[in-house]
Amino acid sequence: MIDRLLSAAGVSLLAIMNANALPLPVPDRGFVSSEPATTWEEGLITGNGTIGTNILSKPLDERIIFTHERLFMPMGKPHVPPDQSAHLPELRKLIAEGKYKDAEELQFKLSKQDGFMYPDFFVPAFDLTIKSEAAGDIRDYARSVDFQKAEAVVHWADDRGAFERRTFVSRKDGVAAILLTGPEAGSLDCKLKLETRELSTELNDDSDINKRSDESFKEHFGDIKSTSTKDSLGFSARFLRSYPGSIQSLQGEARVAVTGGTSEPQDDGTLVVKGADKILLLVDIHLIKDKAPTSKLAALPADYDTLLAGHVPLHSELFNRMKLDLGGGADHQKTTEQLMEESTFENMNLAWFEKQFDAGRYNIICATGELPPNLQGVWGGTYVPGWASDYTHNGNVPSAIASMLMGNTPELMLAYISYIESLVPDMQLNAKHFYGARGIVLPSRTSTHGYNNAFAKNFAGGMWVTGAAWASHFFYDYYLHTGDESFLRERALPFMEQAGLFFEDYLYEGPDGKFIFSPTQSPENWPEGSTSQATFNATMDVASSKELFNNLIAASRKLGVNEDKIPVWEQMLAKMPEYQVAENGIIKEWLTPKLGNHDAHRHSSQLYPLYDTLPEEIDRSPELRSAFIKSVEDKLERYWKDNERGFMSFGIVQLGQVSASLGYGEIAHHCLKHLVYGFWLDNLASMHNRRSLFNMDISGGQPSVVIKMLVFSQPGEIKLLPALPKAWPKGTIEGVLCRGAIEVNRLHWDGNTVEAELTSKSDQQIDLVLPKPIAAITGAETSESATPGSRKLTLPAGKTVSLKITLKPE
Repeated sequence: MIDRLLSAAGVSLLAIMNANALPLPVPDRGFVSSEPATTWEEGLITGNGTIGTNILSKPLDERIIFTHERLFMPMGKPHVPPDQSAHLPELRKLIAEGKYKDAEELQFKLSKQDGFMYPDFFVPAFDLTIKSEAAGDIRDYARSVDFQKAEAVVHWADDRGAFERRTFVSRKDGVAAILLTGPEAGSLDCKLKLETRELSTELNDDSDINKRSDESFKEHFGDIKSTSTKDSLGFSARFLRSYPGSIQSLQGEARVAVTGGTSEPQDDGTLVVKGADKILLLVDIHLIKDKAPTSKLAALPADYDTLLAGHVPLHSELFNRMKLDLGGGADHQKTTEQLMEESTFENMNLAWFEKQFDAGRYNIICATGELPPNLQGVWGGTYVPGWASDYTHNGNVPSAIASMLMGNTPELMLAYISYIESLVPDMQLNAKHFYGARGIVLPSRTSTHGYNNAFAKNFAGGMWVTGAAWASHFFYDYYLHTGDESFLRERALPFMEQAGLFFEDYLYEGPDGKFIFSPTQSPENWPEGSTSQATFNATMDVASSKELFNNLIAASRKLGVNEDKIPVWEQMLAKMPEYQVAENGIIKEWLTPKLGNHDAHRHSSQLYPLYDTLPEEIDRSPELRSAFIKSVEDKLERYWKDNERGFMSFGIVQLGQVSASLGYGEIAHHCLKHLVYGFWLDNLASMHNRRSLFNMDISGGQPSVVIKMLVFSQPGEIKLLPALPKAWPKGTIEGVLCRGAIEVNRLHWDGNTVEAELTSKSDQQIDLVLPKPIAAITGAETSESATPGSRKLTLPAGKTVSLKITLKPE
């Protein structure tokens, strides 16, 4: 394996490193890898949320792939869903008669679509290629990423000495900076160019996927031009299927500052540099709707270290808010390839696990700018990305953003919130045209618009109605974690009211006085014995609407508004269908005896109520608690056991989230073992499938499971170590943000000794819950609570409370 990778990168076998003498120091928080990438999915990734860079890390034939968060390739004017609301009674009649396939096909026929329609694809902008030659064999190869700096380094040596390429994307200046250095003055000779991606040529691989990527590029990009001067590189292209309101063209520019030596531009856009001491490139991307913006590159200092010094404080302040230590220790000095080899499913290497925790947070921070992370974060390497690399709202996006709040980066959540708000007009049209309803419907897939085109003759995505209610959870949760009442009043409550309006119009009563949800889709699944995803009374829809109306009531009472609406919402809650338990003891996915579970499926949408919270009606019901955790165990056994393909990693995240909510540490840890072992590469990028298909879902989701296992909060309550597995007898986590705007600055545990530091934004009293009865607690006045292992704790505003707790041995 190593032989093949190094050979493909122009690296000799002498580059295989002694683990005790790495050519690059291992960052305090980051990694060193011993192998270059063979595909873009294995490149080193960094970014500032707006611009992403993916560095293939090849010494002699480097490619750095540049992406922009808003580069969704125009694919023609969006299809506005026609008004089919007059046919809603007919759809409901078909579903009531059990003619689910007929209903699914009717909705699609009325859509006037030719098939399933993805929104505009997220695609790369261009590549920076750096070509050079070696003097003798290449040796001492290593590459690294420093998570605290968001800086990537590629290092190698030949007979002349050591060479390095350092790259970061500045949060301060909004451009990428790349520094090339050699062993001595005049040692740098290379060819630089901004150019397109041609995968079949680049990889010497004419597989179908690469051919389709190249064909897609040619279909959508025109007037392609690479240029160069003595001190610059340029790239431009026009989008052939642009439409009013879309981006029309793309420009890339690079300022090239060569110290020593010469630089000569070529007719094909290549810049040939000879005999340089060092080379600095500053790269920017412009997406043009009408007029190109003014370049800012000339005004920036031509000094890499100065630029880095302006960037690092902004990035590191976000990243360093949280830290996990479970005892990985000296293994952190090993390469990622060594850690991957040593870590098994049954024997998880803790250093590898801790690096994944850091990497997940790093990836999401680097991928969040004005927009939230899409399926690939802010990175890409193909013009036919999986599922368009869009925003998939029926599970993927919620997983990617799951740790933003509890992970103490609430400002990142504002990117998601602003993006969702931008879709409201389209979501209102969906509600009106599909259901004749007020309010909003968020479809399962969006990018540059929010119209619901994500369905086909055999895919009932047009019937998924939970999206806006699920989004409302994050709006309200932002308030709960930050205590920002202005946000609650001005942004969260208005959005939640729009989501509620839809259900007020959409729901209707059945013969038993309970609401019927029809038509619905439980994401991408179908009932046992059915050939259609068209259904009614999906458990996810009931759970999300219950949560929505409970939060609407709580928010309205907090703000002293909606006195006339609260009784209406309370009456609606009383008419919601009850959760149901199947004969085998697990939660039903559809709350009706007419539809049976199909449990051998990647989605677990019926578990929605426990993804992020623990509703009282479930917590206080032994039957429901048992049914939910049995559902997790059943899914792990039925779908994930011996699943070699490992399709849809965020499905495991959801099972881990549910287990942590219920306090089942061993089951949550079992979910983590799946994720740690199967879904990360040596560049610490996360995958959708088992070690394949670049995807950021679990970069956000996996840390959320870990955090919830160690600290779980609800308004007025914080649980410390609620789902602690036996594998973590000792450890420390720092910087958990809790509901109630409380930060757990530090939590340390060692056996029955627990130390905790908490700081609250406001004066408040909470229930502090431990996993065992408390023998002693010092550091603050507490009072007894009715629950064993719980104490009433008063937190003063802005003051850190330090507690030392001794638990009673079992």
